[in-house]
Amino acid sequence: MKHVMRASKRSFIKTLCFAFCAAALTSVIIPHSSALAADWPKRNVKLVVPAKPGGGTDAVARIFTAELQKRLGKPFVVVNQPTGGGSVAAETVRNARPDGNTLLYYHSGLLSSYHSGLYDHNPAEEFTTVAVMPVRASYSFAVGADSEFKTIDDVVAKAKANPDKITLGVQLKGASHFMAGLFMMDSKAPFRIVEAGSDADKFVALQGGNIDMAIVNTAGAAQYQEAGKLRILGTMSSFPGRDSTMPDIPSMDELGFPNTIYGLDFFVLAPKGMDESLASQINAAFKDVILDKAIADKLLKMRMPLSYLSLQDSVSRMKDSEKKVGVIAKQIGLK
Repeated sequence: MKHVMRASKRSFIKTLCFAFCAAALTSVIIPHSSALAADWPKRNVKLVVPAKPGGGTDAVARIFTAELQKRLGKPFVVVNQPTGGGSVAAETVRNARPDGNTLLYYHSGLLSSYHSGLYDHNPAEEFTTVAVMPVRASYSFAVGADSEFKTIDDVVAKAKANPDKITLGVQLKGASHFMAGLFMMDSKAPFRIVEAGSDADKFVALQGGNIDMAIVNTAGAAQYQEAGKLRILGTMSSFPGRDSTMPDIPSMDELGFPNTIYGLDFFVLAPKGMDESLASQINAAFKDVILDKAIADKLLKMRMPLSYLSLQDSVSRMKDSEKKVGVIAKQIGLK
């Protein structure tokens, strides 16, 4: 009997040890997804940007990569892919692995591209939304420094007197096209909408007199205005009233165009299927940069101040923005 009891005891201890070792081995071999996320980034991170070097989007992306590299100790690289109105860059990220090493940094102009048929995949549904950063800034209606137009009313009057002659430069089917549509509905002026490329391209075209007016980000336009290379006639954003970073420039609603209100958010998207814990960590990394006072001051100086949203709020805002852009696309006949 004692022999049986000793054998049973040895068997129990052996079983217990086996179970403990198996559990320990499992925890080593198959770590929980949150543990995997805690190691981000494991290697170089590519921030794919659908814009040429030199524009506002590219400049802010480079601030993020420099700061994230300094904080996290891994290389962060901006990859510029400006062709296709954002579609090429978006596809690069959409088809990548959801491991946090390939991210899209762009703005809600991609929603415009989707709803105007320029891009086939819904950014709010076919990616993982990691961070949405509302831009507390504006876009500008700008003309060349030597333009005959001194005010928005001047441009509107000339366009009405010369239907389809006065050119308004946009990125066709992009966000600026939506802004132009709202302005034309408000002003009833028959501008000729022309493809003018990225903001960097528009600045060159304005200075060369190749287009009469263009819609460009105020951050970049302000630098050109300060250098005497162009003139800003009015600003527009997602809220009524003047841009606080450009208090001397009237807003479009102030100038008598109450529906010319439209703004953009910057966002970070990852391939669909990213683990939520990894998405949360990346969101938190961008939060730390946005809320850093030195970075915030630098963005304010660039007239591109950003707000932080949590992962949950980012996902909600992306979905709401996608629906709103869809409504505007129908109103201006792009859908």
